[in-house]
Amino acid sequence: MKKNPARNLPVLKGNPSTKGLPAPKTAGAVANAKISTSPETEVVFEGPVTLISAATYHADNEYIDNVDVYFVEGTTPHSDGPWLGEADKLAWRDPATGFECIMLRDTHGGHLGGYVGIPTTHPLHGFDHRAIPASLGISTHGGLCYSAICDEGPTPARRPLAREARRICHAPRTAEYAKTRHATSYRVQDAHAWWFGFACNQIYDISPNDQRSRRQFLKEETRAEYRDDAYVLREIQHLAAQLKAIADGAPMPQRTGPPLPPIGLNPAGGDS
Repeated sequence: MKKNPARNLPVLKGNPSTKGLPAPKTAGAVANAKISTSPETEVVFEGPVTLISAATYHADNEYIDNVDVYFVEGTTPHSDGPWLGEADKLAWRDPATGFECIMLRDTHGGHLGGYVGIPTTHPLHGFDHRAIPASLGISTHGGLCYSAICDEGPTPARRPLAREARRICHAPRTAEYAKTRHATSYRVQDAHAWWFGFACNQIYDISPNDQRSRRQFLKEETRAEYRDDAYVLREIQHLAAQLKAIADGAPMPQRTGPPLPPIGLNPAGGDS
């Protein structure tokens, strides 16, 4: 992510501060402060989903340009916490690697996860995440727990945004939604990307909607915390950088931000 410049960025005018945001306790002003616009930005409402396309998303002191931002009613945690105002899905193309990236909120636990799509030319395309040699040295939060080809599937005829808000795949290249062109510039040509992902629901994580789980009872012992959008976005971009290094036969990049939790706290690896 880029560092936020020392200037006041324009927030989205007429954004859904009173319509379409996830829940009454998710203050529109908080979500609004995370988003700034460009002349190409479009806002679409469809049932419980709000899509803000071709926007800039701000997380902590960093930001991502040209991103599609989804808010989904009933997905964002209803209680107050550090997740207040966070998006439920972000989709963009990482400019440093050219790989597709997605941040997605789990519909049950309310925690975030991250996904990176690699093209058919990548040496790990088609690999199950559990079959990746440890010698490659891929490191990400909790370990990889997802590997699959683009989740294309059937798109509901009446509510395509409801499908798009949950899909791990490229954003659509053509207008599938009424009243929008939805043609942001990061679309890629490879229709068969292979996705790797991780989830922030490990024993040392807090899932906002999962208050009765074992991880909640052990949160003091494991120093569990909620992994916010800034943390997850850094992890996504670090995973993309690692996958690019593997494709290029280059050394693994150094981590930025906080270190990963001790691996001993997660004996199940990324499959917990």
